[in-house]
Amino acid sequence: MAVWGLFGEQREFTVGRIQVLSDGVVNRIAAGEVVDRPASVIKELVENSLDAGATTVQVRIRSGGRQSIEVEDDGCGMDGNDALLAIERHATSKLKSAGDLESIGSLGFRGEALSSIASVSVFRLETAVEAGAGTRVRVRGGKIEGVDTVSRSRGTTICAERLFFNMPARRKFLRTESTEFSHVVKGMTRHALVNPGVRFVLTHNGSERLRVEPVDNLAQRYGQIYGKEAVDRLLAFDHYEDGFRVRGLAGRPTDGLPRRDGQHLFVNGRHVQDRVLAHAIAEAYGNTMPRGRFPSMLLFVEIAPDQVDVNVHPQKHEVRFRNSSRVHDLVRDTLMMSMGATDAVPTYRDLRPENADAIREPLRRATLSYLDSRPSPATTVSSPVERTAPDPIRSVPPPRQEPLPDRVQPRSVGAVHALLQLDESYIVAREQDGLVLLDQHAAHERVLFERFLAAAEEGVVEVQPLMFPVTLELDAIRHQLFEAEREEFQRLGFRVDSFGGTTVRIEAVPAIASELDPAELLLSLLGEAEGLDRAVTDIPALRRKWITSAACQAAIKIHHRLSDPEMQRLVGDLFQCRNPTTCPHGRPILFRLTLEEIERAFDRR
Repeated sequence: MAVWGLFGEQREFTVGRIQVLSDGVVNRIAAGEVVDRPASVIKELVENSLDAGATTVQVRIRSGGRQSIEVEDDGCGMDGNDALLAIERHATSKLKSAGDLESIGSLGFRGEALSSIASVSVFRLETAVEAGAGTRVRVRGGKIEGVDTVSRSRGTTICAERLFFNMPARRKFLRTESTEFSHVVKGMTRHALVNPGVRFVLTHNGSERLRVEPVDNLAQRYGQIYGKEAVDRLLAFDHYEDGFRVRGLAGRPTDGLPRRDGQHLFVNGRHVQDRVLAHAIAEAYGNTMPRGRFPSMLLFVEIAPDQVDVNVHPQKHEVRFRNSSRVHDLVRDTLMMSMGATDAVPTYRDLRPENADAIREPLRRATLSYLDSRPSPATTVSSPVERTAPDPIRSVPPPRQEPLPDRVQPRSVGAVHALLQLDESYIVAREQDGLVLLDQHAAHERVLFERFLAAAEEGVVEVQPLMFPVTLELDAIRHQLFEAEREEFQRLGFRVDSFGGTTVRIEAVPAIASELDPAELLLSLLGEAEGLDRAVTDIPALRRKWITSAACQAAIKIHHRLSDPEMQRLVGDLFQCRNPTTCPHGRPILFRLTLEEIERAFDRR
């Protein structure tokens, strides 16, 4: 019978043409899902080595892995029977029953890797349970060509040559040697960083390109690869709660990168791409970085195996959490706490142009690190100094303070003293270790933003009634936006009623904006809402956007004289913020000039 094809062509269809694919075709299809380039072959083989308890893993490749890949380990090895079973599809030692899928603790588990690799390469497996007689299995394109006895040490060596030699179309999609090699290096670096007790060696075209010896902890391993300065540039976080642990290293808001490739996410030691974690990072940094800049991130989530499904992607790049909202909030809150750290404040040296590339390059290349230190007892931020001048949001409670993780030591307000105002725009303050220079507008903007946001989220925004209500005629688009967001405006402290047609009457505004023109403020916020896709923009994101705009308009401006008490109050309020380093738009607020840098400038060090 005749049927129409996808592009309108007529095709003949014969009843009874469905048939079961041969094992060879099935293996090639599986290979296309599991193996797409040399780096994915190496990933699967190295994961098998780690699961086997290897303490040394050596990877030797040629032509970026296109010509040959060899992975050798000193793991537990296999006997002859297991060596033959290992190359069968869905043969694995890591699962015994369907119930084991609910609690996977190993990196590999499906038993597809060796079968898939052997079906698209000239494959050789050598293995032994102990030094002496071992087994060698030779496979070509999925067909066993021979099984031999070989003398070798304990462990396993697997060699895959001429990858995709029997799949020309797939082989043509491989990139240049340098591109494929770069992917291999990234993957090997991740494995090396997450396994500090394992020796890793990578050789390319006979030249050793990576060697890391076993060390005691993961922080030391990170230093082996990127150097101590790169570690010092990141903020440590480590938080445990209700069976979840979130730890790692985060880039400071002032050190944003132009791409997201500096963000590396790990769940139970497995590198993943996860929308829940990515969104939590974006929310934590949402109002601390300029548009188009992204933080470096080495994030580790440790969770009970039965709380996460790692079997949702052929290459195990994605996971699914049983309680995704809990994981999301814990990651977001932990990162927000870390940004309140003293270490988050950049120094003068950090901001010097000649240091920018040296600082950001290690962060761009960073892939993974843990901290082995345990969290110290919780520390709370000291109370703000007594105010000596009217506060536009004086009845609004300060933002909630959270326990801070290890290495996060908040500055006591009393330890930072405002000295003078420079050009009626910047505040010079003295601290124990040197000087701090603040942008007064950006600092006040951050203070107002965090207080207004906390008040809005708690529903306790102070309202300022207008002595004379203001009427405002809106166009159809803005009126529709206002109607759609009426409840959110109410939460922010606006009291606005319909006044016939598309006209509204403003009867009260939030106290933070009491000195601004009510009509201009409302129009400005409605303008911020235009163009936003509410299908992807939730209420908290819109709220932050509006509060950012309101705080910017209400903050003191540059070239505005401040009294000594006003300067000290602003400095004190700033250091009570969760993030005192950047304004809600992401611009830097302050930097430090340490005593050491001052002494070096005068040749005293």
